[in-house]
Amino acid sequence: MTKTVNNALQSLRNTDGEIRSNERSLDTRSRILGSAGPVFAAQGYTGATVREICSTAGVNIASVGYHFGDKLGLYREVIHDLRLAREKRFPTPNTDPQQPRETLQALVNTLLARMLITEEAAWETELLMREMQNPTPVFESIVEEFFRPLFDQLTETLRLLVNGELPEHTVQHLAFSTVGQCLYYRVGAQAIQVLITEQQRVAYYDIESLSQHITAVMLAACDNFAKP
Repeated sequence: MTKTVNNALQSLRNTDGEIRSNERSLDTRSRILGSAGPVFAAQGYTGATVREICSTAGVNIASVGYHFGDKLGLYREVIHDLRLAREKRFPTPNTDPQQPRETLQALVNTLLARMLITEEAAWETELLMREMQNPTPVFESIVEEFFRPLFDQLTETLRLLVNGELPEHTVQHLAFSTVGQCLYYRVGAQAIQVLITEQQRVAYYDIESLSQHITAVMLAACDNFAKP
């Protein structure tokens, strides 16, 4: 009887030990990911070091190899988590073939929201901008998984607005023009701060105001292209 009880207690201790070990492992992994994103954003993929990331996370440098394989594996996971977080917060809106004008504004609004986020997760946008300017081996997957769904819906919506009679490349040009206008308010933010007063920026440069303006510009362009 005593032996049975001892065995049961030992089994409970082993199970508890495994749970605690798994919890510590998950905590270490989360701490690495939490530190890696901002470091990659600030230093770039090439400039960031595993040593700096682990020092920031307060973990052993070998932990990156254990959890992610290497720096590239860690970077892939950071990008993966970033994409899921952005898509959850700013999901790609559903297209409505019956309301292409409203759909266009919803798509523009989503583009601007993803680009102009300024709170604690601003490092995410900075990291994506770095990736666009200096592509790494994960660049293609970012484009396919994160950008393409929105781009495909944008081109389809624009095709509806021009009655579908334009060449494919012309519709693509319109889509890139839409994205480019949204992107400028991110890459040109410092110039805008110099050129435009704070009072005007607060009143007319919020996401909703910019969304309405860019949508109006693109609707005018589509109307022009749709003319015989």
